[in-house]
Amino acid sequence: MDQAVGSQRATLRVGRNAAARLSAQVGTKLLSLLLVALVTRYEGSAGLGRYVLITTIVGLTAAVSDLGLGTFLTREVARERSATGRRLLLGNLLPLRMASAALGTGLLLVLTWVPIFPGGIRRLFSLGALYLLPNAAMAILGSFVTGRQRMDITSFIDVIARTLTLAGAVPALAAGLGVFGVLACTAAADSVGVLVYCAVLRRWQLLPRLRLAPTEWPSILSDAYPFAMTSIIAIAYRRLDIVLLSAWQGDAAAGQYGAAYKLWDAVGLVPASLLDAMFPEMMRLAREPRGHQLLGRIVRRIGPLLLVGGLLLSAVSTVLAGTLMPMVYGRAQVSGAAVTAFRIQVWAIPAMFLYLLNGHALYALGRQRWVTAAMAFVGLANVGLNVLVIRRWSAIGVSVVALFSAWLLWALLSALAGRALRREQQ
Repeated sequence: MDQAVGSQRATLRVGRNAAARLSAQVGTKLLSLLLVALVTRYEGSAGLGRYVLITTIVGLTAAVSDLGLGTFLTREVARERSATGRRLLLGNLLPLRMASAALGTGLLLVLTWVPIFPGGIRRLFSLGALYLLPNAAMAILGSFVTGRQRMDITSFIDVIARTLTLAGAVPALAAGLGVFGVLACTAAADSVGVLVYCAVLRRWQLLPRLRLAPTEWPSILSDAYPFAMTSIIAIAYRRLDIVLLSAWQGDAAAGQYGAAYKLWDAVGLVPASLLDAMFPEMMRLAREPRGHQLLGRIVRRIGPLLLVGGLLLSAVSTVLAGTLMPMVYGRAQVSGAAVTAFRIQVWAIPAMFLYLLNGHALYALGRQRWVTAAMAFVGLANVGLNVLVIRRWSAIGVSVVALFSAWLLWALLSALAGRALRREQQ
């Protein structure tokens, strides 16, 4: 194939996937923001704090129990060309992923008996445990479809699931079921998402025959664990601050910070969508002749453009913060500290563009352990700084630490990616 033609097709694939991913994530983030706004209006800042805390604990458990299998499956499916090989991959990994999710469910159920959190919070852990199973199934199936570079499908199913969650949460909150009702609706919506994925795979004739092959699992986990460590550390240093805030400053402080974080997360969907769309293409490119040179050229050329775009996005968000926060959550529920926290956090967006680009480049070069090491260093620094600042500066201090951590992560991954690319080109 002519290199120019191949480059055009790759650009079209990335563009199509990025557009689909961005469109869907805009939709899902808006739906998530509506859900958070409803929880805030019905349950107040303390209720939002409980909701953010529970979803954070469940998210950490999901990251631990994922074992890196989602990213591993996406990578292997992108490399595998045959339909038979892809079915075998999914048939082998799906039972392993569900077994790990079952262990995560057991861990959450154990937390219901640990007297670290108030009794009401502990009771919610039991429902969070049940939510973990459909969430794990939906995630691993989505990773498989993403590896086939069909992010239009994963995006569509994500929108369906979040729409169903919101549709169920409105009457649940109105009926006084609170956070418990919202979690139940989320579990039911993810179960529907799993069924839709199965229907899609059946239509593609890729519905796998499940294989229990425990003898193969150690080698899979050995290859996947760096992805797992990176994911666990990333979620821990992004979410552990909420847990610490809740423990040391109360649900109201966690709710104010959570409100800023959720809105920042919505703005962050722009870099996440674009770089998620590029990941399978970067994996494919790295395996081609002279692919490492082309990969290095992409990183060098796209990096400055992403930086400028991120700075513009942060500037616009800072100006609009005073309008966006009360519009989403209600003026009575938003304090000046929450608006300031958002204005600080949003300047991590340019760093997010850049560290995702360099991290994906390292994944494509097979240097996932380097990413894990960088994430571990930044995660430890983040937790240590949060311990120092939370008691005195609360949500504002946590936001400053989050901003510092994002730029530190970019600096480390940029240096490591540059080093890896130079080695490959020698």
